Amino acid sequence: MAATRTSASSNWNQETKARLNEKITANVNDLGSLARQVIRGSKSNEFLAQAAKNFASQESYVHNSHETMRKMDLMRSQLEFQQSAIARSLSYLDEIQDQITSIKH
Repeated sequence: MAATRTSASSNWNQETKARLNEKITANVNDLGSLARQVIRGSKSNEFLAQAAKNFASQESYVHNSHETMRKMDLMRSQLEFQQSAIARSLSYLDEIQDQITSIKH
């Protein structure tokens, strides 16, 4: 009985895989046909050319953004250094205040 169930399950899995492969193949073929139709379209070449120009024009923006991020990282490093120096100075301030207090007494 268990062997029959396993065999039926195996057959069903194989049939499902076969149908899925057929649907995938059909969808890929339909997608290829759609792409060919778009390329054949009267304005598609113009749209593609405009899209390529727009994409190329973005390069300068990306470069500028990269440079800005690099400068911001440098500023962050400098601020971290300054923050560390201020923290060290504050720790000395506590010692100095203790010394002043001991001198006054």
